[in-house]
Amino acid sequence: MENANSNFPFLNTEQAKKYFADADIALKQGKHIQDYGSDIRIFSFVDEYFDKGLEDFYKEFFGMNLVRDNSDNGRFYYLDFPEDGKGKLRKENRSKDLEDEKVIFAILFLNLYKEKFFEQKEFLWQDLEQIFKESEHKELWQAILYGKIKQNYTPKEELDVKDRVRRILYDFEKLGWIVFKNQDEIYFEILPSIERISTLYKDVINNIESIEEFLNNEQLS
Repeated sequence: MENANSNFPFLNTEQAKKYFADADIALKQGKHIQDYGSDIRIFSFVDEYFDKGLEDFYKEFFGMNLVRDNSDNGRFYYLDFPEDGKGKLRKENRSKDLEDEKVIFAILFLNLYKEKFFEQKEFLWQDLEQIFKESEHKELWQAILYGKIKQNYTPKEELDVKDRVRRILYDFEKLGWIVFKNQDEIYFEILPSIERISTLYKDVINNIESIEEFLNNEQLS
């Protein structure tokens, strides 16, 4: 690391001593770092040193791209694989290649985020329930969540679905795409970094046929 400190002077700064380790762990876990909540300090560090050696540091030592991205509501950072390789970190730690079910939910949240362009991006469980049971594609959602389409579901089926959605949201929170306001009640805010879904899954966004094909070929548990 002594050589690294010489080649990358930012590592010798007081800010790096305070925030580099936390920022590094978050990035390697696939998190999208933004100017929000508990990430504010590490965001400020990454934002300050992105062009002062931090971007080059990840390229040289890990073969990874530290990406600066923007949404309509703010800037965010994440680690990504270069086009010609996987870098030196395990692919399982990245936010690419989500399970098909989670991709569908990520696209839903992206659409919800965009619909509330000038509003708070906060949602309740009741908002999701309305989509699952009353929207144009309610039968698709019921097939995804319940595994069958019927008029009414038992209290246990309803609770199991709510727990399932909560787990998906928990995974998205770890990636920095949402933040819980109340985990038990499923009250959450969608963050600007959800915009990355537009790039990762542009081939299936707003493509209901791809979701139908997924349901026809996969058995969700």
